[in-house]
Amino acid sequence: MTTSTTPAPLAGRFDAIPLESVLFGPGSSGGLAAECERLGISRLLLIASPSLARAVDVHAMFDLATGGRVAGVFTGVRPHVPHDVVLAAAEAARAAGADGVLSVGGGSPIDLGKAVSLCVAEGVRTREELLRWRVVFSYPDTVEVPTTTAPQLPHIAVSTTLSAGEFTSIIGVTDTERLVKDLYITPSLVPRMVVLDPELAVHTPRDLWASTGMRAVDHAVEALCSTTAQPVTDALCADALHRLTRYLPASVRDATDLHAAGQCQIAAWQSIFGLTNVNLGLSHGIGHQLGARCGVPHGITSCVMLPAVLEYNLEHTRDPQARIAEIFAAASGVAADPAAGAGELVRRFIASLGLPTSLREIGVERSVFPALARDAMADLIVASNPRPVTGEDEVVTILESAY
Repeated sequence: MTTSTTPAPLAGRFDAIPLESVLFGPGSSGGLAAECERLGISRLLLIASPSLARAVDVHAMFDLATGGRVAGVFTGVRPHVPHDVVLAAAEAARAAGADGVLSVGGGSPIDLGKAVSLCVAEGVRTREELLRWRVVFSYPDTVEVPTTTAPQLPHIAVSTTLSAGEFTSIIGVTDTERLVKDLYITPSLVPRMVVLDPELAVHTPRDLWASTGMRAVDHAVEALCSTTAQPVTDALCADALHRLTRYLPASVRDATDLHAAGQCQIAAWQSIFGLTNVNLGLSHGIGHQLGARCGVPHGITSCVMLPAVLEYNLEHTRDPQARIAEIFAAASGVAADPAAGAGELVRRFIASLGLPTSLREIGVERSVFPALARDAMADLIVASNPRPVTGEDEVVTILESAY
């Protein structure tokens, strides 16, 4: 006798964050003045990465693009958004009388723009006041997430890397006294609108472009492997990996290839779409603390941690890893081994971009592993890893495998 079962119907919930619009394609930054008009912005604080400020006259460029609305410029951005930079930038916004924020660059200036909006809205002027808004997590399931309801400065983000923080309602701020990266999460933190203009990305150093492209890969891979995976995000993340494996190498080789750069920007957007609904895992959780304690850029943390985490999670993520492996195998012209998972194929792709694949290569010493493990266990994201992590010793084991 044979029996058949009918699959359970799809059911769930998908929440949208209040991002209003995205302009993409060459020359799309030309729409900034109209967007400022729509949002009622007359005085902008421009937050720009130091590297972009060295490459071009950002004040002149964006004052023209926004119709003369730049009232102040802050270029004191530092990686991983230290809390003292947040407080200084918020004071710059107040001094300029800003009624809007324009962040230009990668994840650090964009996260800083979110933090400035939060600080101005809530009257934050000190470290202690800032810390009141952070997420507080105790393993395995105790979490406090303060939510701001005060009207915030409208924020426009112009992204020149592929880390895709402009599409989230999350901020990572490093408390330099504790050497820990804290998360701040509330829906209103997402920028009101985003610009993806590949003409601006030609100024981005190619190693940064490549490593932030791997950050987008990390978003897509951990979303596909998530215990809370969603059909919409699965489809977008798979397509993001197809685009990144095809176009990221070409865009790394030639910064003027605007078609390849634009495809990478769309893939980065896809990789993080719907993140509010999908839990990520250890590559992101450990990566946060590698940044805070060791100063490792976010994109590089993905390069050194993602393959090791895929190998650690293999028995709990075989089906999505098989799908991921097929995408990377097709891009490299090799056959995927269904039993091997995706870790080694991802590692080879990273190496083909000239990026590091181990902690040893980037100078992270074994002596910091216990502190990194302790900090990671206090990160909300670690609790959602597909393979449950029950103690610091397991995190140390993963760090050893990445060494």
